[in-house]
Amino acid sequence: IEQLGYGDIKFVLQKKNYGVGRSYELGFEMSRGEYVFIQHSDLEYDYTAALIMLELAERTNLDAVFGSRFQELLKTTTRWSLFKERPAILASYISTYLVNTWYGYKFTDVIGAELYKTSVIQKIPISTYNTGFKFEHVSRMCKKRLEIGEINIEYQPRDNAADKKIKSYHIINALWAMVRVRFFE
Repeated sequence: IEQLGYGDIKFVLQKKNYGVGRSYELGFEMSRGEYVFIQHSDLEYDYTAALIMLELAERTNLDAVFGSRFQELLKTTTRWSLFKERPAILASYISTYLVNTWYGYKFTDVIGAELYKTSVIQKIPISTYNTGFKFEHVSRMCKKRLEIGEINIEYQPRDNAADKKIKSYHIINALWAMVRVRFFE
């Protein structure tokens, strides 16, 4: 990877796995463009949503845009079937409900695809590097009352047989991160 040359693309290799939160933190620190789009490596999210998210952010001067997976998914299945087939998705519903209740937003999915205004996201601290990272991060953004939009995106979920790493018990890290930001910061 170090020997691949792609112009402005910089590869950053770490000596050990510090967790997804540290990777985001490092990426945000190094970002120089006006916006940062997070494309998850598993390609569950449609990468072409980045252009729609960017257009919305620029047109309405948003600090961030979230890509909601659930509207498209629920066209082909019920919520109950979704929870039964993919129990870890329950954490997304719970966290989205808490963000909406605690901070007054009306999101349908707070941990789908993400686009951020670089100058804004670089000011949001990261202290959790485990599976609670995104929940902590979203909570801090909402607590600061950032202008955040949301669009529906195409989503092709993988299951455990396809090496999906997130598990139902990861909700513990997620909830703790959210409670800590909401009540103790």
